[in-house]
Amino acid sequence: MLTLAEIHRKLTGHTPTVEPFVATSDHASVAIILAGAREDPSLCLIRRAEREGDPWSGHYAFPGGRAEPRDPTAQAVAERETEEEVGLCLEESHLIAPLSEMPVRLGGVDTGMRLSPFVYDLGETTPPFIPNGEVASAYWVPLTHLWETKNGTHLELDRNGNRMIYPAIRYQDYVIWGLTYRVLTLFSDVLDHPLPHLEEIPGLGI
Repeated sequence: MLTLAEIHRKLTGHTPTVEPFVATSDHASVAIILAGAREDPSLCLIRRAEREGDPWSGHYAFPGGRAEPRDPTAQAVAERETEEEVGLCLEESHLIAPLSEMPVRLGGVDTGMRLSPFVYDLGETTPPFIPNGEVASAYWVPLTHLWETKNGTHLELDRNGNRMIYPAIRYQDYVIWGLTYRVLTLFSDVLDHPLPHLEEIPGLGI
């Protein structure tokens, strides 16, 4: 399994693709936060609170959210949202590297939003969370869990009468899928350590 030393080495050699930052609600950022044992790190995931009208209601996600006019950079968005949502204070010294921006899609349809992921290392301890009202729960998930083939699955959904099949990872009583899975896939590709996929099948959406 990947150690934090290997993760640092891979990410610091990566050149992300980004566009100029504009502090509007069409730009969002997330924080991929690593912590714990150097040889067996964990990653922070949240379970979003159930909210009517929120397309990501109840989903597993990374701490993060949309930019506000007061945010000077995409990185600042990730750090502000993380402190608001789970009470973790991210500093410049914790940053490993940014990843390439990606489009935000819903049901395979581009929303016009862009997402900027940033990877952080909080050190050898996993600090406690202080979730706000937007977060139902927060977890330190071992990276080994995400890469174990037995935890891979698919989620089938009906989108406007069309059967859509999404790759997913089982965790506790739900699955990690959609935008969060796409960010994990980007992360794993940069590490040159791809997530294990089941066989590609017709209708697979990511």
